[in-house]
Amino acid sequence: MRKTLAVCGQLLLLVSIAAAQHASSSWLRGSWEGTGYQTDENSTWTMKLRILKRKSGGRTFRIEYPSLNCGGRWIPVSLSASSGMFRELLDHGVDKCTDKGLVLIERKGTQLVFLYRIRGSRQITASAVLNRPAHSTAP
Repeated sequence: MRKTLAVCGQLLLLVSIAAAQHASSSWLRGSWEGTGYQTDENSTWTMKLRILKRKSGGRTFRIEYPSLNCGGRWIPVSLSASSGMFRELLDHGVDKCTDKGLVLIERKGTQLVFLYRIRGSRQITASAVLNRPAHSTAP
C-alpha cells in the first residue's frame, strides 16, 4: 500500500510539473531567426528555430543552421515563464557542427537570447539574439 501511494504521489508530481511547464512556456512558439556568434572561433552563422505544436500535445523544436548545413531538434530539459533549457540533437551535418550541446534560451521582450555550451562544459561558446521573421504571424 505504501509503495502504491508513493508511486501515485510521484505520478501526480510529474503531471503537475508538466502542466506547469506547458502553461508557463506559452511564449515559446512560432518561428525565430538570427545570426549566431561562435566565441571560440570568432565566426558567425545563420540560425532558424521553428516551434511546432504536435497533434498529440506538446511541441517539437526544430533548429537549422543554414549557413553551416546542419540542424536537428532541441529536447526540452526544463521550461519556465521566460526561459528554457534544451539538449540539442543534430540529425544532419553532424560532421560540420557540434552535437549534443546544451542550449539556454531566454525571453527578453520580443526577442530570444540563445546561449550554447558544449556537452560537459560550463563555458558558453556561442550566442545569438533571435527575432520573429517579418512574415511570421505568431505573437
